[in-house]
Amino acid sequence: MDDWISSVIEHDGLVLRDRALREGIDPDQIMKALRTGRLKRVQRCVYVHGRQEISPLALARAAVLAIGVPDAVASHQTAARVHGLPTPSGAGPEHVTVPRDQRRVRRKELWCHGRPLGLGEVQVLGGVALTSPVRTLVDLVGTVPRGDAVWAIDDGLRRGVVTRADLLAAADARRGGEGTGRIRLRIAEADGVSESALETAGRLALLDGSVPLPVAQFEVFDDAGPVARLDAAYPELGLGIEYDGKTVHSTPRAVFHDRKRQNRLLQSGWRLLRFTWWDVVHDTDGFVRAVRGALRERGG
Repeated sequence: MDDWISSVIEHDGLVLRDRALREGIDPDQIMKALRTGRLKRVQRCVYVHGRQEISPLALARAAVLAIGVPDAVASHQTAARVHGLPTPSGAGPEHVTVPRDQRRVRRKELWCHGRPLGLGEVQVLGGVALTSPVRTLVDLVGTVPRGDAVWAIDDGLRRGVVTRADLLAAADARRGGEGTGRIRLRIAEADGVSESALETAGRLALLDGSVPLPVAQFEVFDDAGPVARLDAAYPELGLGIEYDGKTVHSTPRAVFHDRKRQNRLLQSGWRLLRFTWWDVVHDTDGFVRAVRGALRERGG
């Protein structure tokens, strides 16, 4: 690392142009470091050393610094990553929220939202102001696709990061604001039990197809003890559903375990349906027909 970069690098790995200039670094040195990849631009006038990983909290701090607005706080996807809440995949802009009367900017790498922030809706972590988990989720679910929104709520509820009552109270506090009805609907669609985005997608597909919803995370036992913990099940019909995520079920050990478990289920009179992400998301009608047909065959 260049001596001048190491002399101005912040505790979280950020390099601030203003600080570098105050400490006598020539602007041409900064430009040269950017051209050669020794520095990488994170936000306007905020950089990171080219080989250094940047944490979600540092990204949030960079966004707040770059907006240059008093009382700005990291929010939406930016705050969600700090809180460990799932966000839509793929690169996108960082998000900040400012009081409604403050100037707002929107750039490719930074979006600014103007909304009031109520008591308890802002917290400070590592010196960075960001929206609370409850406010973050309410903001997030009003702006992202349905599946991403419900999965984020499912995950937050399941891990105890938020409660349904707090989410509904925060939604009520936004009454009259844009998207409030959609936010309440997304909260109602969440069950707080799903353990993956695929399980959430499957539940929503069955809901939209007017198929009775199964019991999530259902445990099956036989005379020898526990057999399986199914992603979803219709216990009265002996019908189970497994959502096969690639990372969970692709290892040799997992394949062996899945086959052994499936054999015990079949011996106990159960029928097991297995679906992948492609089945649920890209062939949704086929997925719904398969579950509906199996229910019919089992007398449901």
